Amino acid sequence: MKKIFKNKVVWILVGALVIGFGGTVAYLSMTDSQKKSDQSKQDTTKSNNDSAGTQTEKGNLPADQPVVKTPVPVQEKAPTDTSTSLGSLISSVTAQKNPSDDTIAILFYLESSGTFTSQEKSGTSWVTISENQSYSGRGGFSAGSLAAGQASKTVRVLKIENGKYTAVTKEFTVTRSEVEAALGIKTYN
Repeated sequence: MKKIFKNKVVWILVGALVIGFGGTVAYLSMTDSQKKSDQSKQDTTKSNNDSAGTQTEKGNLPADQPVVKTPVPVQEKAPTDTSTSLGSLISSVTAQKNPSDDTIAILFYLESSGTFTSQEKSGTSWVTISENQSYSGRGGFSAGSLAAGQASKTVRVLKIENGKYTAVTKEFTVTRSEVEAALGIKTYN
């Protein structure tokens, strides 16, 4: 053992390893404490900015503040006739089957945001499903669903502006057999 430690090369290697290990430990502890300091500064800045409503750090965008619009109450009854004098509202419908309960969700994709009423056809007249519902213009506007075992349903959506009905989509007939043939999701244009 004494022979090994008399060799200068061994001493240099052992010293380099000790210094390298010590330096690595010192560097990691300094960067860890710097990260903790930076994190606490960011948390403080974020909480201050959140209370002010905006974030000013580079790379951070202000949080989207949901705008809650209270729909104007509908001042008239929804039309129940097939023919109306309302304008045309461009839309498509996506029907998607839920494999767990066999229902088919019906979602309208409308040309604009706003307030809408959805209806389904019963015989020769229209029955309101949901009235005065807000739609942001993103995602689908729910127009109900096709119950398990129900073969088809005809639906439409009416647009409401300033408490009056102004436009209507064409009527869409969602058929269970078509949705199932399309492997559980079908779009109607």
